[in-house]
Amino acid sequence: IVLNGGSSAAAERPKVKNMTDDEVLEDRSLMKTCASEETARKCIKLLDKCIETAKLDLSGEDMHEELLVKTIKAVGKIGSIKGLMPTRTSTLPISEINLTGCSLLTAPLPGESAAAIKANLKRRAETVQLVVQFVRVSTEVSKIILEDCNLEGYSHDKDDLVELELVRLVKKFGAGKHSRYADEVSLAGNRLGQSFCRRIIEGAYWERSRHPDKDNMPKLVLNLSRNRIPHPDRIIDELKEGKTAGGPMNIAVTSDPESVRKGALIVVDISDQRDRSPSGARERESRRPPPERPSRRSPPPRRSRSRSRSPPRDRRASPSRSYSRRRSRSKRGAARRSPSRRRRSPSRRRSPSRRGRRSPSRSRSRRSRRR
Repeated sequence: IVLNGGSSAAAERPKVKNMTDDEVLEDRSLMKTCASEETARKCIKLLDKCIETAKLDLSGEDMHEELLVKTIKAVGKIGSIKGLMPTRTSTLPISEINLTGCSLLTAPLPGESAAAIKANLKRRAETVQLVVQFVRVSTEVSKIILEDCNLEGYSHDKDDLVELELVRLVKKFGAGKHSRYADEVSLAGNRLGQSFCRRIIEGAYWERSRHPDKDNMPKLVLNLSRNRIPHPDRIIDELKEGKTAGGPMNIAVTSDPESVRKGALIVVDISDQRDRSPSGARERESRRPPPERPSRRSPPPRRSRSRSRSPPRDRRASPSRSYSRRRSRSKRGAARRSPSRRRRSPSRRRSPSRRGRRSPSRSRSRRSRRR
């Protein structure tokens, strides 16, 4: 890798300490990271292979997140034990990293709500953050391959940690004379969308356009094939025409002629975009409407009690109704005229009339007068 200062990283690379595997395994922090001696010995052999080939190749291993995190941490820890990174700015002699098929992100559950996904996004993005930090700080990588790693954005805004970390792969690594750029980044076979495609191309272009050496600006080959980007050609045309805040961009696609690709600062592969799932044909079959069945006679609609817009009916009563009304009125009048026989209380019974009764004093006085 050629740095901005014009010197190579190999000239400043420290020598590896001659240590046996058992001596390396005596480090307690390494055993705590690996959790088993078998995993620690595999990581020691992996680092020895990385030093020989300058590549960290885990493609085909099909590692889950937990094992991948242990492996990445253990490789960095063993490099420090062997003296490969004596200073803060020291890096491992790895120029290419390939994690194809390794899961970097756990997909949300089918019934999980958007609020729960956003709340747990920080925890889910920890593996992606670890890998990006390892690539940018601990290695001299110029080629990064993260294909079929279940990478996917969620909120597609400034709070989307997954997309923000992936954009950091195409920006400048380090600072000063140790700064460097990646030459090739492949994110094919994931579930990245339209907004991420626009963001990562803009971030890579404007980061490289600020390079001090205008005659030898660092170029990038970006592979975004087999993702979920609708209308990718339209995005490229808009970026070329300058329909963004920064202005037109000097970019090309892999289908352009070779002369156009050589003059472009960024070459993007946007071919073979797929549907919401890899099995697009099955999904289209499931989306087909079912065959039409003979419709059954539906019951008559229920009459609503609300006011209808039909013209008001004639309120004149029918002869039968008028006859019944007159009859009921006559019955009511007769009932009112007839005295009702009410039971009277014994206290309110009429006493015999005084006219029929005569007091004994009066009768005596009348008899005396007659005499």
